[in-house]
Amino acid sequence: MTRAVNRLRTKLSVDEVPAPRAAEDPDAVTQPPAEPPIVVVGPPMSPADDLTPEAPRPRRRSAGTLAMSVFRQYSLPILLVVSVLIYSLWGGDVSSTFNTSANWQNIAASQAVSGVLTLGILLTLVSGNFDLSIGNICGLSSVMTAAAYSHWHFPLVVGILFGIVLGGAVGGMNGFLSTTLRVDPFIITLGTASIILGFIDWYTHGQAIINGIPGSLVTFGRTNFLGIPEIAWVLAVVALLIYYVLEHTPYGRALHAIGSNRAAAKLVGIRVERTITSAFALTGAFAGVAGVLLLAHTGSGNPTIGPTFTLAALASAFLGAVSFKVGRLNVAGTLVAVFFLGVNIQGLTFAGVQNWITEVFTGMTLILAVALAAVLSKERKAKRPTAAPTSSAEQTRNPA
Repeated sequence: MTRAVNRLRTKLSVDEVPAPRAAEDPDAVTQPPAEPPIVVVGPPMSPADDLTPEAPRPRRRSAGTLAMSVFRQYSLPILLVVSVLIYSLWGGDVSSTFNTSANWQNIAASQAVSGVLTLGILLTLVSGNFDLSIGNICGLSSVMTAAAYSHWHFPLVVGILFGIVLGGAVGGMNGFLSTTLRVDPFIITLGTASIILGFIDWYTHGQAIINGIPGSLVTFGRTNFLGIPEIAWVLAVVALLIYYVLEHTPYGRALHAIGSNRAAAKLVGIRVERTITSAFALTGAFAGVAGVLLLAHTGSGNPTIGPTFTLAALASAFLGAVSFKVGRLNVAGTLVAVFFLGVNIQGLTFAGVQNWITEVFTGMTLILAVALAAVLSKERKAKRPTAAPTSSAEQTRNPA
């Protein structure tokens, strides 16, 4: 016991020896005294007690706001359904005639020509240019294809290709003149439309070309497949093709970039003049397709019917921008707009209104469509978030 106490006293005496001072040991390093640890009094913090600030939760939109948003995005399909209901419930001979399969097949066949023409002009409109000669190009293709069969005895396929190539050549000339001479396409295409009108009148003397049209072509334009006119299937194929070109190809993105800002598109390496010329050429080629379909549907090369399609095509193109991709030209909205005009014009005709009313309706639709498209496009650009500057290659891949 005594030995254990002595050992404990010896150990304590050793531990109480003070450390050497800095003055006594010059090689010693002076260190600041260690701060006492901070003791947090309270229960242990669980993983749920994370102090990271929470992200703001999105505000829930009311039912009225949601309904207005849906109506704004799908207003045109809703108006199309309302129009169908109005004429279906009109009463008398209007509803009985309107609600027949023959009427719907006639609407689909007649709007196939206007639909192909309208989808083709989207390529030019997206690039920020106008083409006022598309209806006349369609009529030229119809008349000259009929002349190729009647006067020059072309084979069936060669005559069809002739009409399409002719339309593409006229459209390409419009694009070349507008980019080379640096003249507004509005003026160039207006002059082209007048030249075509005079040429057709000189060639046909105001008479339709009826004889010599291949029977297989006329049969194609007047028969159905699965209850749908065969030329309407051509419209579906053209719609898919235009949609793919505009939305999923570098060429389509280049057209959008040019239409958004031509100077910026040139700075990032897009060949603006060549792209615009090709867009006009493709628009003319699709106008040629519409002309061949018009010949197949009517069975004759009528020199007066082509120019009537220009106003309806422009109205449908701009009216389509108020639905689906609001403020932006798009294929789905264009198709709905084409049939919206077709249903209303057919319904008004069955209602016995005079011809001038349908013309006024189409003109008012064009004015309203252009105004709405301009307003919605400005709103869409205003709501677009400001992004960090990107490289020129990235801008080329993803133009505005």
